[in-house]
Amino acid sequence: MLETTELLGQIVRLCAEQKSGTLFLTTNINKACHIVFDEGQITAMAYGSVRGVAVTDLLLRLPVVACQFNSALRMPLSSRAMLANDNIVFDKLGLRRGAMQPVAATSSQRMYRGHPVSVTATAEVTADNNAFKANKSSKAKRIYRGQVIED
Repeated sequence: MLETTELLGQIVRLCAEQKSGTLFLTTNINKACHIVFDEGQITAMAYGSVRGVAVTDLLLRLPVVACQFNSALRMPLSSRAMLANDNIVFDKLGLRRGAMQPVAATSSQRMYRGHPVSVTATAEVTADNNAFKANKSSKAKRIYRGQVIED
């Protein structure tokens, strides 16, 4: 059984990598769900008789057993399955498109939960933590299988 976080991660990765093709999801009742991508945009969704944005409501509750992406095939779905804008899908799934953009890491800029953090602020926090550790009384010894573990 595929976890919901793995499924959402797969969708986010395909969008971030600007992939085109179809993501095939198979449920435990052997029913297929199709999500069609075009250059990182979700263009269509279908699950049984449910089409379009309505699939998003079911997606988080589907018992997905297998997941496979085929970049060589763009599943031809009906016009009811087409999406005008995939931002609605991301909103309903609780995802942010901005979080999918690759961030160029530099040595002077650090990121914390998607927000830049200045290096000087990090150094101040580290200095405060070191001062706290110096003032803290000695900890109890850690023992694993009868042996004292040195930190």
